Amino acid sequence: MMTFKAAIARMLGGTALALAGSPALAQQAPQDGAANTPVAAAQPGSAAGVGGTNQPTEPSEIIVTAQKSSERLSKSPVAVSVVGQAALDRQNITAVANIITTVPNLQLSQNGFAIRGIGSNNSYSGYSTVATQIDGIYEPSSQVLALGLFDTSSIEVLRGPQGTVYGRNATAGVVNINTADPRNEFGVSGDVQYANFNELQTRAAVDLPVGGGLALRASFFRDVDRGINARYAADERFGKTDRLGARINGKWSLTDSLTWRFSLNYGQNRGTTPLIFLSSYNVYPNANLTTGTFGPATVIKTDQINPGMDLVTDNKMDLKYYAARSRLVWNVAEGLTATYLTGYSRIKDNGIDAATGVYSSQSIGTKTESYSNELDINFDRGPFALVAGAYAYRDKASSGATLIHAGNTAPYPFNQVFNAVGALVAGTGNQISTINGVDVVTTPIDNGSRSRALFGQGTYRVTDTLRLRAGVRATWDTVFARQYSNVCLGGTVTLANISTKSCPTFQLALTDDSQRPGKKFSKVNWKVGADYDLTPETMLYGTISTGYRSGGLQSSSNPEPFTSYKPETVTNYEAGVRSSLMHGVLFLSGTVFNMNYKDLQVSSIIPVPNQGPVAVTTNAAKARLRGVELEASFRPTSADRITGFVSFLDAKLRSFPNAQDNLHTPDTFYNIYAPSFGYATFGAATADFSGNRTPNSPKWSARAGYAHIFTLARGTITPSVDFYVQSKTYADAANYAQSLIGSYTKTDLNLRYDDAANRYYLDLFVNNVENDRVADNVVTVWSSTTTSYRRPRTYGVRAGFNFH
Repeated sequence: MMTFKAAIARMLGGTALALAGSPALAQQAPQDGAANTPVAAAQPGSAAGVGGTNQPTEPSEIIVTAQKSSERLSKSPVAVSVVGQAALDRQNITAVANIITTVPNLQLSQNGFAIRGIGSNNSYSGYSTVATQIDGIYEPSSQVLALGLFDTSSIEVLRGPQGTVYGRNATAGVVNINTADPRNEFGVSGDVQYANFNELQTRAAVDLPVGGGLALRASFFRDVDRGINARYAADERFGKTDRLGARINGKWSLTDSLTWRFSLNYGQNRGTTPLIFLSSYNVYPNANLTTGTFGPATVIKTDQINPGMDLVTDNKMDLKYYAARSRLVWNVAEGLTATYLTGYSRIKDNGIDAATGVYSSQSIGTKTESYSNELDINFDRGPFALVAGAYAYRDKASSGATLIHAGNTAPYPFNQVFNAVGALVAGTGNQISTINGVDVVTTPIDNGSRSRALFGQGTYRVTDTLRLRAGVRATWDTVFARQYSNVCLGGTVTLANISTKSCPTFQLALTDDSQRPGKKFSKVNWKVGADYDLTPETMLYGTISTGYRSGGLQSSSNPEPFTSYKPETVTNYEAGVRSSLMHGVLFLSGTVFNMNYKDLQVSSIIPVPNQGPVAVTTNAAKARLRGVELEASFRPTSADRITGFVSFLDAKLRSFPNAQDNLHTPDTFYNIYAPSFGYATFGAATADFSGNRTPNSPKWSARAGYAHIFTLARGTITPSVDFYVQSKTYADAANYAQSLIGSYTKTDLNLRYDDAANRYYLDLFVNNVENDRVADNVVTVWSSTTTSYRRPRTYGVRAGFNFH
């Protein structure tokens, strides 16, 4: 296995060869030109650095790199939104996952982001449908979203399929995270924050011009608190924050035409898992256990911790993240540039990933690595503009092990069977009972994927105001699921006796997929469109584009057809208008879209004999998403900034018959024990989910922000407010009433003082003023519905400095 040092050496060596080798490496690195572009027209403060600034500046157009070439936001024919560091600070956003309230139609799913109602509703369903890119390099792991978000220049969120430029696993969209570039002058900035829950956060950045065209920027982030929930039997409180991040970015002008940007990153998360609540449980008063009939369910709302949570003794996460990224840019000639991007990342997990009281997942020295190489050519001369390239990617998990304790639950009156055989938590009255189900030891040999692609996207300027665009991308994927899966009697496997192939007492199953061949998928995606300058300030555009998410493999011991799943595809019809009016003072954006999905990948839980409930991915037949997204930013004066958006989303499963019905499918171990007491068994239930809303898709959402700068004799004071609201949504494709997440609002208040020299600042903030308990990670099964909740009201003070 390649070590981190070896991987860095290989990456730097590859870059060195590129420096000395053929000039066929290509693309203008748009981030180089865009990273420090002012974004005052859309966001208060600067886009880069720690803490930003609220000093008045002249309106300036945002530069985006969404299509791998620099262009003004008002001339970008794609649904893209940009968030700067200052906006993140105002809302105290220090993790990527928390940006969901800042742009239209962005939500969280259990495997990353969801955009326009498309996202994975289970953490085991392969790669996210929203690709996350950091400094131009694809990051496959959703675990990175919980690490520290600091020292960024901008975050770009692209909505809709990005199949030609970004390829697979971007059927719903892309989130581009651009970290701050080094400055060419010495400087230092930083801040310290103290908030409730005894949170202490520190950030710092140092710019160091070395000479010879080389500049470095070192940045640091640390965030700890005592936890937002009680600890019960665990050593640490649930919901504790303990994150650290460090980064060194370098930018080296090797010659007048050759620039190298590199980045070395480290992150760690040693917090604790969230506290899991039982939001409701089911009772079947008319169930007949002898004949095997359910009868109607009675749903009982509650707000207690999930049974068994008070028995959890280990809730500590232990995640370490290493990454190296490189971007080499060669300006070959006028209108012709070349870029070579390469990256490596590694996640080492040696802690608890989930603990619900019934279910737990623990990683034991697992390592997941990814390697990425991309060669791009940018050509822009006369009426033609083109970005073309080749892409190669590999990720794999090939060491360590995962230990899952999969307990089982049963509602009243089925719970009497569990109580009779020895429940872990015996339900009294009509409450649910839990039992140790199975312990599953998964040892990866080679789990992961390989991807190759060739792509090109061009623009032909018919006239000064009319442009035609077209693009194509061919992708070849191979997925691997080589592993051992050892299923033992529940409650018997510990870290002391864990084994790849044997069990301490009774073995229920052993699946050997160590020699399983990979499965190949391929797809050609395309995009066509046109945009027209209605006036010098207003552009209209229309596109038709396709997207593709790779299929995957699942355990070969699963019943058919759950050993694999097919790719999902999407065709998107989109039209929009972009306007930058009044010399950049007012920016308006409107987008309408209609997205048609085929073979949409949806996750559910199935009962597998002798193995208990197993999370699987299936393919829904069709889904249709359509909606409208409106965004605006306005600077009526040099001291006032107003931003906002409104989005409408109609997202439905057009056809999904014979879907797995978790609510009416009994637990596997109930069926195993029930005949011993003269009771009938139950088969797996199916239902028709056609017409249901897709998960994570509120019909309405909106945001409004306002800030005003008051100029004083010795500085400025800037009060600001950010308000977000969304309508109800469902956590699953079944649209169970128990899985409904109600509408909510979120208000963030900030009061900032900057001294006259813009060297010191002081922030007072309150986030989530309403203190709403917004449900997260909602899971509904036949017995109950569990959830965790997002962070409650947070208030504190931040003091910082900025010397440049």
